[in-house]
Amino acid sequence: MVISQFNPIIGGAEKQAELLAQKLVRKGLQVQVVTGWWEFCTPRREIVNGVRIFRNFSCWGMSRIKGLRPLAALTYMVTLGIYLLLHRKEYDVIHVHQVLYPAFISVLTGKGILKKPVLAKNACSGKTSDIKCLRQFPFGNLQLKYLIKNLDCLIGVNQEGINEFKAIGYPETKIQHIPNGVFPSLMRKTNYNKVLFVITTVRLDRQKGIDILLKSWSKVVAYEKTLRLLILGKGPLESELKKLVTSLKLIDSVEFVGLVSNPEEYLKKSEIFILPSRAEGMSNALLEAMCIGLSCIATNISGNTELISEDSRKTILMGEFAIEKNGILINTDDIEGLSKAILFLIQSRKEREDIGRRSQEFVRKNYSIDLVADRYIALYQSILGKR
Repeated sequence: MVISQFNPIIGGAEKQAELLAQKLVRKGLQVQVVTGWWEFCTPRREIVNGVRIFRNFSCWGMSRIKGLRPLAALTYMVTLGIYLLLHRKEYDVIHVHQVLYPAFISVLTGKGILKKPVLAKNACSGKTSDIKCLRQFPFGNLQLKYLIKNLDCLIGVNQEGINEFKAIGYPETKIQHIPNGVFPSLMRKTNYNKVLFVITTVRLDRQKGIDILLKSWSKVVAYEKTLRLLILGKGPLESELKKLVTSLKLIDSVEFVGLVSNPEEYLKKSEIFILPSRAEGMSNALLEAMCIGLSCIATNISGNTELISEDSRKTILMGEFAIEKNGILINTDDIEGLSKAILFLIQSRKEREDIGRRSQEFVRKNYSIDLVADRYIALYQSILGKR
């Protein structure tokens, strides 16, 4: 598995890669994660839960220095290519997480030189899609054209991402739709009484729409003064968002919990989960909240709609919300619609319970990491069988 960043750097793609790798090891596969050595304090080689991890030299902390970021990325690309060449006898398939520059190097080296099969998973669609991000890298358009021509298989986690790659010429016959998976927690929500805590688990950047949530929250607490909003996660906008909390006079009702390795305890004591993202692939946080049985509110974008609604093309008027089978959908950047949706769930105990129980059953039945791992194993075998 190739991914530019990995644990202890935590994000959606990193979390899915780790979860899948561990499950594949339990099913008898040998898995090695090849990533960047971005932090000097992390070991270069280690084994975590049976998964071998190797970190290629990438100028360590230079990636945080604005002028040196391209040098760090270039160093990582070179060392990744060298690693794949030197260790070619140790692997059968290269599985890349995110269709970014590591995917280009993996295909150039693994497929172009070594004739190894390479598949890549598209991590995000919409406003922050892998396609748009790759095009921002030096020679990004050339890298993308090379990937379209030579990549053995593209994994799409949502329909929008699949459509984006079809639109730029990637063959539909080489696309597989495999969603993200979640480990079915033993923790299940059983109490749907009064709402005390509302929660979100996100990276604090513009993509996740926490600014919209805070502005909506100021309307909610005008009616429900005892509520608390828990924000789990860190990110580049943390300082700015804390200033927004102060300006909106929300200090007593909003808590920035920080990065939490295991959010289950916070999810267990909460009643409502909110994901106000402007773009997603398929949210780990939303999957986890639904799996525990929380009633969820999410934006009407691909990935979210596939989890919450039976209608992937839902139209919602601005300022309104839609009650769906597994949750509530709102438009992106809709302060009024989000505040109305939160107040509706607070005041509707039966709706909260019905949504929570339906979504829990739906996710456990269709998005278990065990099922997802089996689909990947079948895909690996199919790709190798054709060779």
